[in-house]
Amino acid sequence: MERDIIQVREYAVKRYKEGWSRYRIANHLCLPLSTVYSWIDKYSNCNKDEMVNRITRVKMPIDEKTRKFVIGLRNKWNWGPTRIEKHIRLTEPEGIHPIGHNKIHELLVKEGLNMPLDFVRKTWGTKRFERDHSNTMWQTDFKLLDNDNWTCTFLDDHSRFVVGGKEVDDAPTTNLALEVLEKAGKKFGFPEQILTDQGTQFYNVPVQGWKQEASRFTKALKELNIQHIVASKRRPTTTGKIESFHRYLQYEAPTLGMNYLRFIGYWNNQRPHSALQYKYPKDIYFRDMK
Repeated sequence: MERDIIQVREYAVKRYKEGWSRYRIANHLCLPLSTVYSWIDKYSNCNKDEMVNRITRVKMPIDEKTRKFVIGLRNKWNWGPTRIEKHIRLTEPEGIHPIGHNKIHELLVKEGLNMPLDFVRKTWGTKRFERDHSNTMWQTDFKLLDNDNWTCTFLDDHSRFVVGGKEVDDAPTTNLALEVLEKAGKKFGFPEQILTDQGTQFYNVPVQGWKQEASRFTKALKELNIQHIVASKRRPTTTGKIESFHRYLQYEAPTLGMNYLRFIGYWNNQRPHSALQYKYPKDIYFRDMK
């Protein structure tokens, strides 16, 4: 059977060199056109002995130290296969061998540590934007936690670095937002722009028949020489980076046993981010300062 396949391959290559089209060869030999394309690409410059099937790549087992290291990362941080793979390749832990995310996924399934989603992810938009430097623009928003407390967070658009945040057991207010902003600005310097949604803490929504005035938040930014950018209605992806932080805060923090402030430290310093090529926001923030 093996010799027959080699003869068919040799015949296909011979006819192609004689001027036959790939389509004619496929019809003549009753083969899929994709197979003929593959054979012509692989074997056009080969002799008959080189047309044998290539040896299938042998799967190498994961050594015990690497296996325990991967399981440890999964149990400690609840990271997925790709995040674990990139972390190992970037940090190069001593004695740990780099392995691909597919093999890591197989290991997690085998160990009963895989947690497939029970719902289909919803895609809100496909266009992405990102400022070129740190402190060019910050995003901010409020988030209601499961303990009924509110948080206000400011996040750098370029690096995803959280520059400031506070948790309160009271209602979200403009005063809270300005308090967090002032503290973050004194520590890291104020940005050129701040992006918010149309929440009443940030923006005065136009009302028909009434003259629209700038909100107290907008006026405060103007005094600091900061441009206030307001997202359109029903466009959650515009403030997608702060929304992403809140989503991971909601699902990862309880799993890791972290409160709000501890999660900020983990987010900035210990959690590799796929959008940053699995580097840490802290490193990108200070590296790319304008």
